[in-house]
Amino acid sequence: MEPPPPSDYAAAPAEAKIAPRVAPTPPPDDSDNRGIPENGAADFGTGASQRSLSEAISAVNSQLEDIYYGYDQAALSSQATASLQRDAGLLKEILHEFPQLQITVEGHCDERGSAEYNIGLGDRRARGAIASLAQLGLPAGNFAPVSYGKESPQCTDANESCWSRNRRAHFVAKGRATE
Repeated sequence: MEPPPPSDYAAAPAEAKIAPRVAPTPPPDDSDNRGIPENGAADFGTGASQRSLSEAISAVNSQLEDIYYGYDQAALSSQATASLQRDAGLLKEILHEFPQLQITVEGHCDERGSAEYNIGLGDRRARGAIASLAQLGLPAGNFAPVSYGKESPQCTDANESCWSRNRRAHFVAKGRATE
């Protein structure tokens, strides 16, 4: 049996530093990111048409704004109209990519008034938002109204600041059961 060949490492002085061998970095594998940018954001307008439905739903739900209403109102203010137009742009993009998507439009009210009255007001808010989206070119068949009245508040303090946050239409995108 022959002795092993001498090692260059053993012959190196103690203070000498030997750089470790580093394997070359392989090119990035994009096979599983489905078009999502490296930062993980799945925002719209990026051409990321290969993302999954669940990724698209998560992205759009995080970007949609609530539409706020005045006291005892179901009509849109100019500020609410601007928010609705912004939301319509997002919804047009996702519905173009995923036409089977279903969006629930929730109508909410503040705590004042009877439960029955607020259910009706919440319904008028949700249906009014859907009608406005349809006027902006969105297919009404992808939207379903639901009224929570005063039963699902964002804020529970008894003051105008809190009540104004509860008077809203809220959008929730979700996949249809047939997907």
